[in-house]
Formats: sequence, C-alpha cells, structure tokens
Amino acid sequence: MAKKVINILLLAVLIIIAGFVLHNGISSNSEPLYAQEGNTKMKVKMSFNNNEVIINMYDNPASEQVIALLPAEFQFSDFAGEEKITNFPKPLSLDNASRGMVATAGKMFIYAPWGNMGIFYKDHGHTMDKSLIPLGEVESGLEYLRSQKSDFKARLEIVK
Repeated sequence: MAKKVINILLLAVLIIIAGFVLHNGISSNSEPLYAQEGNTKMKVKMSFNNNEVIINMYDNPASEQVIALLPAEFQFSDFAGEEKITNFPKPLSLDNASRGMVATAGKMFIYAPWGNMGIFYKDHGHTMDKSLIPLGEVESGLEYLRSQKSDFKARLEIVK
C-alpha cells in the first residue's frame, strides 16, 4: 500500500512539473517556445560590403520593435571574437520582452543590461542566458559575419 501511495505522489509531482514547464513556455531544449524554428514573423536582409545576411525574425514584441525601425543603417563592431554588436538609435522598451536563450552561432538578440543588439557568429554557451532577448536567427550569410574583421556599417531592411 505504501509503495502505491509513493508511486501516485511521484506521478502527481511529474504532472505538476510538466504543467509548469508548458505554462512557462519552456521546451525540451530549454528555449522559449516562441523562439523555436519556424515561428517567425518575417525576414530581414542585412547588407554590408557587397554581402547579404538573411535573418528570420521571431514573432515577439522585441522583434516587432526592431522591425519598426527598419529600414535603417547600423554601425557594427566585433565583441569578444564571437559576436557583432550595435546600438539602437533610440532605446527600446524591454518591459514585455521575454528573456532567455542559448547563445549559439546565428542567433540575433538584444543584450538586456546594455540594451544593444547583436548576432552571434560563434557559439558562446550551451546554457540558458536570461540576459539575452531573442530576436531571430540567421538563415544565410553567417560566414560573412565571421569573416568581417573590422567595424562596418550595415543596412537592415525587411525582405519583401
């Protein structure tokens, strides 16, 4: 009888944990559900030095704010040998922005503490980083970001 009660309690705990995970938008790979591949709003083209990078933008409030700024030019620089970063022309509202992503190559993000935007061209980590707000993911052209050694000006625009 005691074994049966323990099994029922364990099952109840597992159901509660599963409900929590589903309710909080966390998938099995520890990324928010909205950031899963395929849940994109539109594409953005990043043009610099006769190169093009195509980015699939996620469907979330932070991405919508970035898209509202386009078309625009941004001055990018290298940071830590892993990412290209830039500042926004004006601060974005990050109050409703969902935070948390794994910093892997090709991910576009806002770094919440500084309020700037970046794209990882190398993997930076393998665990969830709550200071990152996901914006999108590079579809093609990541090699151009990797090979760009100096600061550069890029035009970002919506792909029609």
